[in-house]
Amino acid sequence: MAPRDTTLFYLVLCLGQKIEAQDGNLSIPTISATPGSVIPWNESVKILCGGTPESYLYQLEILGNSTYKVVEKKLGFQKTAEFVIKHMDTNTAGRYQCRYRKQYSWSVHSEALELVVTDTTNQDYTTENLIRMGMAGLPLVVLLVILAENWLGRQVPHKEDQQELPELSCSRQKTQTEWTFGLTPRVTR
Repeated sequence: MAPRDTTLFYLVLCLGQKIEAQDGNLSIPTISATPGSVIPWNESVKILCGGTPESYLYQLEILGNSTYKVVEKKLGFQKTAEFVIKHMDTNTAGRYQCRYRKQYSWSVHSEALELVVTDTTNQDYTTENLIRMGMAGLPLVVLLVILAENWLGRQVPHKEDQQELPELSCSRQKTQTEWTFGLTPRVTR
């Protein structure tokens, strides 16, 4: 090999190693949430993962049982990837991280982003619980009124409270025809 070719070969080899070393030093991705990290129940949130313009794959992960699991991947050359979670609830709340891939290597994980879900309804259920207890007790009150009315209706009123009521009686006397109706004297021969 000519000295000029050898020099050119070493120059290309050194530059290639320097470029490869720079690729190994990928910057830490950024992660953020829009409109914020506290999201109302059943609302959507947009998670932004920032990398480099040469990044072609972004990955969003959530912490579950002490390990991160992949939520979604975005393919395409872009500086920032956008992930949308449409309905936030207790299953989608948690600690998120992202990372990107450039050429043959993955970046380190971003810092963790904690997403919290809030309930927009009133947290004080005292009034609702009192209404439910009242509605549950209403049939018992009605039953007590019916039992009291029945018990008081069977009581004999006192003599001074008793009014003169005509006595309802049926005549137990029957006419002679009713007694003998159908009975014919037996004639013996």
